[in-house]
Amino acid sequence: MKKVALIIILSGILVAIAGVFWYQEMRYLMPTPVPVGYKVIHPEELIQYDTVLLPQQHKKPKLLHFFSPECPCSRFNLKHFQALRREYGQAIDFYVVVDSEDKVEPAKGLISSEVTIVVDGNRKLAKACGVYSTPQAAIIQTSNRLYFRGNYNRSRYCTNKESNFVQMALDSLVADKRPPLFNELAIQSYGCSIPTTEAPEIQ
Repeated sequence: MKKVALIIILSGILVAIAGVFWYQEMRYLMPTPVPVGYKVIHPEELIQYDTVLLPQQHKKPKLLHFFSPECPCSRFNLKHFQALRREYGQAIDFYVVVDSEDKVEPAKGLISSEVTIVVDGNRKLAKACGVYSTPQAAIIQTSNRLYFRGNYNRSRYCTNKESNFVQMALDSLVADKRPPLFNELAIQSYGCSIPTTEAPEIQ
């Protein structure tokens, strides 16, 4: 009887562990719920945001990296983000955007101190760019028009070179080309929701 009880207990523990793992995996494989009142921002739309957060007139295009140190997906793509910054840092200004002051220090611990961290406490910058999850990138041209908004890669670890969406967009921008036309995988938001007081829409 003791052996049977032990087997049942161990089986229960394994099932619980498998359930937690499945939940975590499925949670980030599914699209992020769309917030109520969300407005899609299309490439070439003029981005209007608070100049206290970012200078609107700039010599270089900007890449805004919407980031949360608490989000596993944000941490998964850190290596890729750092590689992009090293490769395109001469031509593009990189910013990390967090949604609260208490995330600044954790973000500094994960990202190079050379990158400016912007606190978008009222979510105005995220809304202006059409962003509601992390990690997401918004690339803004020197004309303050959106060039790209979307995912870094279809793979959470950014290992699929054929879907390096942000890198493809940066290559086109640096080459002075029009924004690339991507499929839904590039622009459908995945990852962790940026906190909001509004309830998400049912998908």
